[in-house]
Amino acid sequence: SSSPLFLLFPFCIFTMAPATYSFQDTLPRLPIPSLKNSCDLYLRTLVPLLTPQEYANTERIVTEFQTSELAQSLQQRLVDLDQKSPYNWLEDNFWLNKAYLEWREPVMVNSNWYILGQDDANHPKELLANNAKSVAPGEFTRFQIRRAAHMVLRGVHYKEIIDRQELPVEMMKGNKAQCMWQYSRIFGVTRVPLPHCDSVLQGDASKLRHIIVVVRDQLFNLEVYDQNGPKSVDALEKDLLNIVTYVQNLQQLDAAIPLLTSWDRDNWAVARNHLLTIDPSHRVNTQIIETSLFGLALDDYSHGDALSDRTRSMFCGNQGIGNGHNRWFDKSFLLIVDSSGKCGVSGEHSPADALTVSFTFDHMLMETCPGPFDPSVISKATTPATANLSAVNHLRWKSDAKLIQCLADAQIAADAVASKSDSDVLIFTEFGNDWVKKVGRVPPDAFYQMALQLAYFRTHNTVVPTYESGSTRKYLHGRTETIRSCSTDSKRFVEAFVNPSVDTKYELLQKAAVAHRDYTMIASDGYGCDRHLMALRILNADHQMLSKSGKFEDVPMHPIFKDPAYANSQTWLLSTSSLHAGVRLMGTGFGAVYPDGYGINYMPAPKLIKFGIESKRGAKSVSTKEFAENIRQALRDLRVLCE
Repeated sequence: SSSPLFLLFPFCIFTMAPATYSFQDTLPRLPIPSLKNSCDLYLRTLVPLLTPQEYANTERIVTEFQTSELAQSLQQRLVDLDQKSPYNWLEDNFWLNKAYLEWREPVMVNSNWYILGQDDANHPKELLANNAKSVAPGEFTRFQIRRAAHMVLRGVHYKEIIDRQELPVEMMKGNKAQCMWQYSRIFGVTRVPLPHCDSVLQGDASKLRHIIVVVRDQLFNLEVYDQNGPKSVDALEKDLLNIVTYVQNLQQLDAAIPLLTSWDRDNWAVARNHLLTIDPSHRVNTQIIETSLFGLALDDYSHGDALSDRTRSMFCGNQGIGNGHNRWFDKSFLLIVDSSGKCGVSGEHSPADALTVSFTFDHMLMETCPGPFDPSVISKATTPATANLSAVNHLRWKSDAKLIQCLADAQIAADAVASKSDSDVLIFTEFGNDWVKKVGRVPPDAFYQMALQLAYFRTHNTVVPTYESGSTRKYLHGRTETIRSCSTDSKRFVEAFVNPSVDTKYELLQKAAVAHRDYTMIASDGYGCDRHLMALRILNADHQMLSKSGKFEDVPMHPIFKDPAYANSQTWLLSTSSLHAGVRLMGTGFGAVYPDGYGINYMPAPKLIKFGIESKRGAKSVSTKEFAENIRQALRDLRVLCE
């Protein structure tokens, strides 16, 4: 009643935007597909991948499974599991562990995603000169610190918007709400290595008041609140200057503990356990790191303008120090600002999908950095007189021979992973969604997927299992389902496209696009086959049934799950995903799932498309640069076809 609008219009009713989580209780639960639907859909996706003889054998196995007593028993067990699950049968019981936490490979490159940010509108030209490599290695700049402080504050503001539930509920067509749960999994979240299966530690973000800062592999606890609320940009800048100056004046750096987060999960779990036994303060340190709102990495190195170099720094660490360095790869959100002021984020994938977290980074970039815009280098000789080095909260580590050996082994492993990773961003500016809709007259996502199918077919003269993530956020705690983008129709299209005698290429493109759109709708509705069959396979592994004699007996794994077609059809040599247009985001990506595959994230915009691509050197795949050019040519050729 005290609002100015009410005083002006006392008889009008003004509706407030619904609170961020206000629709959660109204969301439906993720459905369990029927055995028939999943088996039929699975068989349909195998047609373009198998020979007629292979398909006939698999069809017999799948048909027998669908009608078997075992399948019915597993399905009923899954229904029981769903009924006791608080949110849904998939996320509560299977997905988090099987897709992420049980995977023992390093999260560096293999699991983590990255996003590159645009330059600031007031970016000092001096820092962008010489391909943004004008700053000597080993140096920090004042603008770097100023921009980092500004972005940290913007990140804290975004967290408070979520805390107050003022983030608008994302709606689908038909004014239906999407699940907003993942927004509660951005701040104060860290993956923790444990033997065999990791865990995700999540604090109460509304009560947390600190971030971690990583500088030359040294870790610092930085309070981002004071008694009045979030600190100002000036106050945060002063804190960061104190940290940088402190590091520059250290006589000897502590051991590079962040390097251990780049190691494979079992080794990192053992190393972390040993680290905790060396000194009681190490437990306090890890709790500070793992409960921090997010991380900030300040690199004393400029990775330059080249998108391939920038993606490498996001994937593999500060290249001025070495692979695996100056990152805490287990944080759900790590902001990275190098000495030129260029920025990006790296995220651990298990707690939330990159699409959700990308809006946090976009918010950080939405407002330009306030002045001053000082490009000068920070050095010992220019240590500010106001520096308060005693206020710096340095997390100190003690070492022993075992820890030093762990670090040496982790470095070897990080170098091996990084040496194989080949990443870049293709920014295709010749057309975007507007042209695809108006002239191509094909659903944009289907169009880009067919371009990827064509690029792969031209490169390798075959089609392969292709993964695209389909959102299931229409359901409570829904995340993703697999869209199997390689279809019978897409195979016919790419085969026809390289055949000069075929004059129905456009019609085949349209038919392939319709097939892709239909599968996308099936997956988004929660009726894809992959998550369902995965759950049945896991349940089969420890399932018991009554024998004919009435005794309990273990049931062997059904042939459907031992059939080579099952594993082969999930060997995603093309692993793809898409993000929003992201005007302020310069590219995003993730690692290829298999050594001879490609990991591709694309960001379609009205006038352009950005493709983040990663492949492995020395494998059967071609270089990322070559595959990017093949995508570019496929897009051009599809444009000619449509026009």
